[in-house]
Amino acid sequence: MNTDELAKRLLATFLDELEEQLAVLNADLLALEAHPDDAERLKSVFRVAHTLKGAAGAAGVPAIAKACHAMEETLAAARDGRLVLAAPNFAALYGAADALANAGRTLRTGADPTSLDLSAITRLFRPGAAMPAARRLPTESKSVEAIQAATPPVATPEPAPAPQLDGTIRVRSEKLDDLVATAGQSMIVAARNAEFPESIDALREQAVRWAAEWRPAARAIRVVLERAGAGSALAEPLTAIARHLSQLVRDTSAMSQAMTRDSRSLERLAGDMMLRARSLRMRPFSELAETLPRVIRDLAAATGKEVQLEVTGQNVEADRVVLDGLRDALLHLIRNAVDHGIELPAERERKGKPAAGTITVSAALRGEQIFVTVSDDGNGLDTAAIRKKLRASGVPVPDDEQELARALFEEGFTTRQEANAISGRGVGLGIVRTAVERIRGDVEVTWTPGKGTVFTISVPLTLATTRAVLVEVGSHVLAIPTEAVERLVRLAPDDVRSIEGRHAMLTPEGPVPLVALARILGPPVAERAPAGFVRALLLVVGRRRLAVVVDELVDETELVVRPLDRRDPRAMPHLSGAALMPNGRVALVLNPVAILSSGLARGERASVALATAVVPAAKRRRVLVADDSITTRTLEQSVLDAAGFDVITAVDGLDAWRLLQERGADLVVTDVEMPRLDGFALCERMRASKQFKELPVVLVTSLESPEDRARGLEAGADAYIGKSSFDQQALLDTIHQLIG
Repeated sequence: MNTDELAKRLLATFLDELEEQLAVLNADLLALEAHPDDAERLKSVFRVAHTLKGAAGAAGVPAIAKACHAMEETLAAARDGRLVLAAPNFAALYGAADALANAGRTLRTGADPTSLDLSAITRLFRPGAAMPAARRLPTESKSVEAIQAATPPVATPEPAPAPQLDGTIRVRSEKLDDLVATAGQSMIVAARNAEFPESIDALREQAVRWAAEWRPAARAIRVVLERAGAGSALAEPLTAIARHLSQLVRDTSAMSQAMTRDSRSLERLAGDMMLRARSLRMRPFSELAETLPRVIRDLAAATGKEVQLEVTGQNVEADRVVLDGLRDALLHLIRNAVDHGIELPAERERKGKPAAGTITVSAALRGEQIFVTVSDDGNGLDTAAIRKKLRASGVPVPDDEQELARALFEEGFTTRQEANAISGRGVGLGIVRTAVERIRGDVEVTWTPGKGTVFTISVPLTLATTRAVLVEVGSHVLAIPTEAVERLVRLAPDDVRSIEGRHAMLTPEGPVPLVALARILGPPVAERAPAGFVRALLLVVGRRRLAVVVDELVDETELVVRPLDRRDPRAMPHLSGAALMPNGRVALVLNPVAILSSGLARGERASVALATAVVPAAKRRRVLVADDSITTRTLEQSVLDAAGFDVITAVDGLDAWRLLQERGADLVVTDVEMPRLDGFALCERMRASKQFKELPVVLVTSLESPEDRARGLEAGADAYIGKSSFDQQALLDTIHQLIG
């Protein structure tokens, strides 16, 4: 490792240590400020400054080392009895903690460590700055003992505490992300492998049929040979063939059992690896809440209020990415609670409340979601002020108070006439909504006038994996997280109503707006009118409900979600990631909160495309296209789509066989050379099946020799088209001849 690499590695390690030590520093300063005579807390604060000084020196960050040395001098004086810490000293220490945190964030952006300037913090601890405000011990006595007592002892640096071997190691978050990605790939491989025993079973069944067909054929051949006088000479080869077929049956049976056993083991191990990888990313809620006491303390001091904090659910765990996404939202809600919710002490006493207000932050698990609430015992929402502000802005004022409260989460909304240092600029709650929706969450508010407000955030436990319902819209496979899906519905034309210019479905809880999912997403997702029945998903997020129309309901499965490359954070607002499915297709993972918000915001009358969805239409013929080339598959799908066929696609023969069993088809267009199960074998399997033996099959392949054509027709194909002479119209004419 060269010098530059070592320096980068030391700096990265130091920045992680800086975050941990600053969390300890803030907690100890709060406790020490409340009890200045707590010697153990004072020693702990001193140790943090001393440890960071040494670590900064080793990592090559001299400005932080100097600032920590200045802190250390003041703390050493307090520890040794030469100084009693007072308000100015604590102000300097808190300021230093904030400056060190800002310096750490600056260094994480790649700034030069030698360019940091913390001289302003260092000056706070010089004699004549913050020190005169602190009480110093008297030194008027002229006795030797008094002089000795008042003389500062020579400070000797304390050795850094020995590392405690608690069985933990520090791992970069990027490595954990890579581990989860690898575990996800193993789950995909396990899912693919689970299909192999089925292929071996099909081969075994074929061998059984061959053996059964061979026995009467062998007997007939023997009779013919015996009549010709050659029976004894060829009897052994005939018997050997029967023996080999029996051995093939036994071997494939044993192989099927072994593969089934190994497939189940691989699936179990892959799932276990994913669970363990996910657990490594899980962090307790206490890590998110540990900064809140310091925030409350500073806000209370700035507003002249008395506020106490209560935190519950510290042991609830969630993915670190989710907790990081909650951080800004939680801080803004705390600021809002102190500034807007909690009253001044005198006002609270006039109302018969305790002078000190209480803010409660709690976390709880419900299924696969974590619910975080921020509540206060203050004034509650001022609905009159909200309505007044909306009218002044020319915005329609909803009658429903819950809808009225949602206006608080719009960017730029504030009821304050003037901005102060804490709030009033109209960005706080808008930031809360944006931050929460970014991690597929939702936020709601309830209140009791004069008694308090409760903000409730609901987010998934992890964004790395999700249980999702797979749907098809146009040619796209989309995944909607299961936690947002109340149920799947299949609506007859008479079940769809038009209410206030919008389509809706009726439920026991009342009408629910019905919107085509393709219209919410927009191009390149194409909307098409369903034939006959309407397939929809009823989505529920908090108190909001929406039914979205899809073309097909495919499956429900566990997906490993990879984040999208978002250079523009406003791009693709309805998507939260992508997932690779076992069949090789990519599913786009939708953000149900964004989908629901956009769908409910559509107030216009439903278009003709959606209106035709409620009128029975002629059934379209379904064609299954199987080809391992995405280019060929897309070309054939486009041709058949344009011709009015309902097209489903498969990546190989085995995938096509699965889709046939699950969804059926009126005709199959398949390549020959494909992995796992080729086109010839797919034809043979279909012809051996009672359900699909009459289903038309068109082979489109680059194998164009007379022998290949003969083999294809022998396998049961109804038509054989060479790719070298492929013509779109020829394909359509062939299909029309076979199925009309």
